[in-house]
Amino acid sequence: MAKKSKDKEKKKEQTSSSTDWQTILKWAYIIGGLVAALAGAFSFQNEILTWVLVLIGVLVGLFYINTEDLTNFGVRYLLLGATYSVLSGVPAVGGFVTGFFGGFFAFLGPIALATLFMWFWKKHIAPMMQSN
Repeated sequence: MAKKSKDKEKKKEQTSSSTDWQTILKWAYIIGGLVAALAGAFSFQNEILTWVLVLIGVLVGLFYINTEDLTNFGVRYLLLGATYSVLSGVPAVGGFVTGFFGGFFAFLGPIALATLFMWFWKKHIAPMMQSN
């Protein structure tokens, strides 16, 4: 009996730990996207902020975004890029809205790249390593 309760406690701790990381990465994604969008909207440029956002984007792409949903994520990324491109050509929209979309689009770039890397790893590299 004691063995089963210890196993349940271990599983509960592991689930809680992974849930905690998922929550942290979800909030990093939300806050990073908002900061990047606002920095783009106000034309704020800072090298340290850029590197922090790239690091957050890579971590979110590696550990938070589902690689099985890569196609849908890629389509949304391309649509946002197309929207940003069109907005930059419309002077009536203004720099604020265009910058907002541009900042968020720039934040999604490292996420998309890291998610693509993870998809490639899981689909092609990991199976080769298991067969050895």
